[in-house]
Amino acid sequence: MHDYDLVVLDLDGTVMNPYRREAVSAAVLEAIAAAEALGVKGTVGTGRTLDYIRHQMPTALHLPHPVIATQGAVIGDPRTGQVLVEQDLPAVDAYRLAHWVDDNNYLAAFYVLDNAGRPHVYRNHSGRDRAEEELLEHLLGRPAEHAPHFVALLDRWAPHPPIKVIVWNHPDYGVDVAAALEERFGAHLSITRTHEWLVEATAAGVDKGSGLRKLCDLLGVEIGRVIAVGDSDNDIPMLRAAGLGVAMGNANARVKAVADWIAPSLDEDGVAATIHQWLLAPHGKRVQARDA
Repeated sequence: MHDYDLVVLDLDGTVMNPYRREAVSAAVLEAIAAAEALGVKGTVGTGRTLDYIRHQMPTALHLPHPVIATQGAVIGDPRTGQVLVEQDLPAVDAYRLAHWVDDNNYLAAFYVLDNAGRPHVYRNHSGRDRAEEELLEHLLGRPAEHAPHFVALLDRWAPHPPIKVIVWNHPDYGVDVAAALEERFGAHLSITRTHEWLVEATAAGVDKGSGLRKLCDLLGVEIGRVIAVGDSDNDIPMLRAAGLGVAMGNANARVKAVADWIAPSLDEDGVAATIHQWLLAPHGKRVQARDA
């Protein structure tokens, strides 16, 4: 018998390189398959879109179960693209955020779902050169089109407020965009850092932790019997909610502070080590599930 029924993995910095397109480690893929063979479900909890998980993953993970996408704003089927849960930003807050981005001319991306649940990515700036554009496409997704003014974009998509917004927080700006977003919108939206250069906004109360709770309800899994693995600030709610929260060795200090166990780094196949330690080893140490 094992103590866990579900493993939920962050993607960037946990399963794959957050800066460039690379194949997922064979050791990680093998460990996930071994866990599935034991009857332990495996899935992902990511800020990436459902469309990215379906079509753009560097190496296709075997994901037969619903995934947590878009920072918990979407729960969806990675095989069919069906959206099972969707939480948009309130329209009034989306417009306030769009005005703020337009007025400051910050590089940003708005993510909108159409009537069929297909995600559309809109960005207001291109990269300054091909290398930067490739990085932006890797981090933000390939834009459906460039939108120089996000207020006009929201007017066009009026029945469909965005599900999330990403604002570029590059040192070149000379200002901490994350702090500015938190100060201005934190009372109405969930604001989180997802990368050293990215800060994201979702509806209030929407994060990977809320997404994990919804996923557990859909799957009929007790949240105390979940292992969650991540490396960045946006993973903290998920690690806190799960029965076993695991921080990657390359995680920042804030993530490690809330974790029950510290895994090796991405380069050392930390996800594979986690699965071997807590699921495949014959005498894994049980961690008491916390109140969710």
